[in-house]
Parts: sequence; structure tokens; C-alpha cells
Amino acid sequence: MPLSTGDKLGPYEILAAIGEGGMGEVYRAHDARLHRYVAIKVSAERFSERFGIEARAIASLNHPNVCTLYDVGPNYLVMELVDGQTLAERIRQGAIPLDESLAIAKQIADALDAAHEKGIAHRDLKPGNIKITPDGVVKVLDFGLAKMGGPTAHSDNSPTLTVSPTQAGVILGTAAYMAPEQARGKPVDRRADIWAFGVVLYEMLTGHRLFQGDDASETLASVIKDEPDWERLPPQVRRLVRSCLKRDPKQRLQAIGDWSLLLEDQPPPGRARGITLPWMVAGGLAAALAIALWALSRVAEPADRPLVRLDVDLGADVSLPAAGVGTSVAISPDGMRLVFASGSPPKLFTRRLDQSNAAELPGTQGASSPFFSPDGRWVGFFANGKVNKMSVEGGASSRWPIPPTSWEPVGARTAVSW
Repeated sequence: MPLSTGDKLGPYEILAAIGEGGMGEVYRAHDARLHRYVAIKVSAERFSERFGIEARAIASLNHPNVCTLYDVGPNYLVMELVDGQTLAERIRQGAIPLDESLAIAKQIADALDAAHEKGIAHRDLKPGNIKITPDGVVKVLDFGLAKMGGPTAHSDNSPTLTVSPTQAGVILGTAAYMAPEQARGKPVDRRADIWAFGVVLYEMLTGHRLFQGDDASETLASVIKDEPDWERLPPQVRRLVRSCLKRDPKQRLQAIGDWSLLLEDQPPPGRARGITLPWMVAGGLAAALAIALWALSRVAEPADRPLVRLDVDLGADVSLPAAGVGTSVAISPDGMRLVFASGSPPKLFTRRLDQSNAAELPGTQGASSPFFSPDGRWVGFFANGKVNKMSVEGGASSRWPIPPTSWEPVGARTAVSW
């Protein structure tokens, strides 16, 4: 008999009907003891002692992607109230993009993996039993209806194969996700959940149910005989879905926790977008750093060049200082300009090779060992125990910001005879 608003089930007050599940009506209720809202699933029949034992085992599941079972009454289950749409409702809006599908699949797989580690198989995994909260968290529902191993029940009141006329949608929906061994009434284990996981993933990516029929028997026949259209799937997931949908459970993927290992050329789920992007940025920075280091090495260690001999008449009035550290003459990288020290005290002069006269660089008294910057725009020189620089066009001099030992003065390997 349906419950009404205000009815009580133990300490739980019924607030509203919110749906119908495989085992009966589902209500929104309030727990007066813990002051929280819950979902209550009410069965038309009292639970057996064995069901109560199984329910207590399922209540031990504590995982963020599993809908928590709080309490078990004589004919009802009290569960976590999960807001949001079901995966079935999301699929009705159209096929789900690959990245989003894999993010959902990861959370489903995590929930199944947690249950399988405790020896619990869901046995009724389908889009209608999966909810997505408004903040994107996936919750797998109805672990309370699962069996921990053993043969599949095919009685009229089975939550998997009900024959009630009002449950036709449940018949077709559930049958469409059954593993072949489950459809044949053979014993099932966690590999039946892996089959259903593959069917759900196929449906998310294509927007279409994989196995269909006009009634339960035709749908189960499709499960047993029909071959999926693999071309409808993105190439990255074909190997995974094929492995999940092996009709022989011995050849099927054996552990749901290994599902992501079968993805082709796809980053691990849960790392896409927000997590993958930092790695992409880091990779780009690493590449940029490598290029920068390469460029510096090109400056620091220039390739050997052939010896070039150049004869230049600087004029009779030029007096080069006595030999000391470095050289008194430097030639620009493009070979078009000279800088040399002349006089006592020495000063720097510059001369283009296509001109006959040299021009003094003001402010270079006491300068020695001139050299060009790699781009030829600056002249470096030593004066007063410091390294200075000046534009080749003249102007004020300033201290050189980079130690000259970090690069070889251009022209150091060029011999000049006078």
C-alpha cells in the first residue's frame, strides 16, 4: 500500500514519493534522530533473514561514489538521498562527449572496485541506477539489491527480472545490461558488473542502447547473440569496451580497476582539463627552457670558423698601445667595422671598412682590449679596472651587465696584420 506524506516508518517521516525502483516505491523522508533527509525504498514483501545479512554487508561500503545504505527495516531500506539527474536522463539528451564519458566511467569503476574488494557484485548496473549530482559526483545506487555471488534469481519478484506489467520498462532496461551468463541463469560474479560497465559506457558514447528488443526475451537474445557495432565508438575506447563485452567471462576484463589500462592514446580519466593542462604548460616551459639553453650554448661556444686574414691601413697617425691583455683591435661580427685603441693614454676609435676615416668614441680614455657584442651593436672595453660598454654609434658609456667571461669576444679568432 503506498505511503502518504506524514506517514511514519520507525523514526522516519515520509515527505513525498520520488520514484519507483525495482523493488518498490521510493520516498523522500526525514530522519528525526539524526536530522537529515534520506531516501527510503519500500518493498511489498518483508525481507528474508538472508537479505538482512547481505544488506548489513553492503552497508559496510563506504565510498564517495557509492550511495550509502544507512539502515534496514523489516521491508524497507534507508539510503543516502542523492540529488541530481540519473545517467539515463543525461543520455536521453544525446551522446556524451568522450572526456565527460570517461570522467563518469572512472567514478563508476571506482565504486564497483570498492564493492568487488568486499566480495559484493552489483548485478543490476544500468544508467537508471547511476546518479550525477549537480557538482559532477557520480553515485552508484541500489547496491542494496545486489547479491554477493551465487546463482541469479529468476523468480517473478526478482528485482532484476520482474514480470509485473507495470514494470515493462524495468524488464527491458535491466535485461539490456545483463551479462550473457546472467541471462542464462548461471552463477555470476564481479565479471557481470564489468560486462554492464561496458554496455553503459557504449551507451554514453553513442547515445543509443546497445542491446534492444520488443520484450525481455528478445532483449536477452540480443545480449547473447548480437555483435556490437564497434565503429560507432571512438577509437580510444574500442579495446576497452571489447574487453568488457567478451561473452566468455574467462576472456573478459577480470578486474574493473584495470579498465583505464585498456584505453588507447588517452590520458588517464579525472586528469583531463583541470589536471592535464598544468602538465601541458609544464611541458611547454620545459621545451622553451631547452631552446633557451641551446641558444645560450650557441653564444657561449660558437662553431669553429676558418681563419680570415685582413690587411687594413689605419693611417700613420694611429699609435697602438703596447701588447697586453687581449688585443687593441676588434672587428665586428658582420666584418664591416673596426674598433681600435690608439694614443697615450689610449682612446677608442671606430671605422667602417668602406670608409677611409676613423671616428673617436668619446668618453673612452684609458680604454683597452675592445670587443664587440654578438649582435655588433655594442663595443665592450676595459677601463679603470671595470668592463664598460658603448654603442658603436657613440654616446655615454656604462658598465657591462654581463661578465665578459660568459662569452668570447667576437673577433678573437681573427688575425689582423698591420
